[in-house]
Amino acid sequence: MSFPVAISGMGSVTCNGIGPEILWNSVIEEKSGVTAGLGRVSESSVRGLKDLHPEAASHSPAVLFAYAASKQAMKQAHWGSLNDTDGLILATTTGQISSWEDSLIAFLKNSDHAEPFQHSFRHQALGLTLNNLGELLNFKGHSLLLTSACSAATQAIALATLWIQSGKVKRCLVGGSEVLSTLTVEGFKSLQLLSETPSTPFDLHRSGINLSEGSAFLCFEKQSDQPLAYLSGYGFSTDAYHLASPHPEGKGSFRAMSAALKTAKLDPSQVSWVHAHGTGSKANDQAEGIAIQQLFNPDKTLNTETPWVSSTKNIHGHALGASGAIEAVLCVQSLQNCLIPNTTGLLTPDPNIQVKHPPSMIKGAYRHLIKNTLGFGGNNASFVMSNAQEWGRA
Repeated sequence: MSFPVAISGMGSVTCNGIGPEILWNSVIEEKSGVTAGLGRVSESSVRGLKDLHPEAASHSPAVLFAYAASKQAMKQAHWGSLNDTDGLILATTTGQISSWEDSLIAFLKNSDHAEPFQHSFRHQALGLTLNNLGELLNFKGHSLLLTSACSAATQAIALATLWIQSGKVKRCLVGGSEVLSTLTVEGFKSLQLLSETPSTPFDLHRSGINLSEGSAFLCFEKQSDQPLAYLSGYGFSTDAYHLASPHPEGKGSFRAMSAALKTAKLDPSQVSWVHAHGTGSKANDQAEGIAIQQLFNPDKTLNTETPWVSSTKNIHGHALGASGAIEAVLCVQSLQNCLIPNTTGLLTPDPNIQVKHPPSMIKGAYRHLIKNTLGFGGNNASFVMSNAQEWGRA
């Protein structure tokens, strides 16, 4: 059975600071948290989190970030704790990498024996991040780990909705957590995808992406006395065109967005904003732009029914598997504040990307937005989010 699912709480830890309000203010003030091309959570923020959550202080940064964001979300939703009828879904691609990459690098440089690396690697399975988070939350119910590249958190949000709609769980805590690591940064460097300055999505002169770290979590439930917004549609697709590049015609992204609109029972004309994946890479922005144009503006005639399209990654960077959750927090705040952000850093729109860019912050209440995400391996995911008044439950 398909029905809108309420979002009742949210929390975040990003390179901009701790908490959704700091993240949102960074967007409206166009203040990037990216430094030297990377979006790191500051040392002062990490110290503050360890002081605030001493029970998580000894865990890896991914777990610390996730626990802090989870507790923020649960506090806003007035969830004292999780119980056996709840669900927990975590998205990540790096997980505990910070706990074993030093041993690997030392081993590869022949400066260490195999045994230390084997020991550290053997005891840092990717699933341990979810296990540690569950232990800190004293949770033993239904849980799931998603590692589907950059679309992981967006897929996790969709799955949380499906779990509630199907009756598998009554409530679900869902989010993503990522850490910056040497292996990740060097891997993206080898692909020539990184920019040393804050990214400029959809700009003619865009030069690449900014990797970042952090976490965001949201509380989902069937009904809420004080909903922040509603998750009303979702869609998945896989184009499997290339390991690290989307289909150049955006076919997979087009299908994911189309499916999200179908499950939300909406026409494209009812969407006011597309929160794009918009990483700032040449291939990604071009493919996503084509998909958005084909879905929302097939006649290539921009008008009042054509949605605004923008990306916020200049502000918070690209947190890989956690990006969909971080941007979902911004989607909620956009609906609540009746503001559609512009793409910070966009000065010369690429003429080959025919979408409607906000010239500045767009003010005014609106009903529906769509969040789009593209991931390595052709993993695509989208969701539709709607304002809290749409179903008269606010």
